[in-house]
Amino acid sequence: MAAEAVAAVALGALVLWYILSPLFRSATAAPAFLDPLDPEETRRGIALIALKEIDFDRATGKLSDADYQALKEKYTHEAVAAMREEDVSVDPVEALIAERARTLGPVEAGAGGQVCPRCGPRPEPDARFCSNCGGGLVSPAACRVCHAPLEPGSRFCSNCGVQVPAPQ
Repeated sequence: MAAEAVAAVALGALVLWYILSPLFRSATAAPAFLDPLDPEETRRGIALIALKEIDFDRATGKLSDADYQALKEKYTHEAVAAMREEDVSVDPVEALIAERARTLGPVEAGAGGQVCPRCGPRPEPDARFCSNCGGGLVSPAACRVCHAPLEPGSRFCSNCGVQVPAPQ
């Protein structure tokens, strides 16, 4: 009987330790989850929802015209300020890509010298078909006098003005 009592006390102590041990452990930091914010949880979303709510409240007769104007002005300014903040925060990689695309000229954009009759110069150096429309690519012709590249379908050279012979 004494052995059973010792076993019961030991089992009880083990269960009690198991239940209370989380209270005595040091707190570990919870992993940070990078869930994107719901658009309605952003500053802009909150302001836009507030604008919808005050429009609804006015339509149902819960707001006077004076209160509606004051609230609409407040939340409109808040929404505009939030949208301007979002416009400023541009991803740096996207900014580099936009800068590079802006600095490329129309001839430089077609690094391979291939031109689509519909879309213009293409950046793929070894492509045979346009990556945009799927049409066949042609190499741009050069002027026989000044050797400047000719625009597809042009009748005169844009550099020296010489008449271009009709395509065969």
